[in-house]
Amino acid sequence: MSAAPHDEPGTGSAAGSGEVLNRLLAAYPSGEGGVSADGIPFARVDVAAVPEAAALLAHELGYGRFIDLTAVDDPRREDRFELVYLFYSMAERAWFRLKARTADEAPSITPRFPAANWYEREVWDLYGVRFIGHPDLTRIMLPDDWQGHPLRRDEPAMVEPVDFTVTREIYGT
Repeated sequence: MSAAPHDEPGTGSAAGSGEVLNRLLAAYPSGEGGVSADGIPFARVDVAAVPEAAALLAHELGYGRFIDLTAVDDPRREDRFELVYLFYSMAERAWFRLKARTADEAPSITPRFPAANWYEREVWDLYGVRFIGHPDLTRIMLPDDWQGHPLRRDEPAMVEPVDFTVTREIYGT
């Protein structure tokens, strides 16, 4: 049994995803949009608008399933962190990315999307982006006494020797 073309990740109703992008950009005129290299449409909005844009995606545009949140660090930009939220429409079988840039903090979407809880904690833990309004913004991956945020591009690279028999003489292990 072969899958219909709209069953492929990143696809779905082409008119549907274009309409979604147009609706988001109409609601947030300062935003920008396009299609990523993997074929998933995206809209970039002001970071303060993320909770409302995510609610619009979910409640009016059919992308009610929050899937993922990650960040990209580019220290050359003033708003160095790009937050990338991934949503899915079960009806359209289509993906949509919501993006926003920030220097250090963003509003939490956890009150509307409880599944975002641990993803926001992970981004805070690894990148240092604070999510305002998060119910429990504590470390999730690193020890509580860890200093810094290891995935920031300005974080010094750490070297931990691995105990291989061929390296024991080098590291004295």
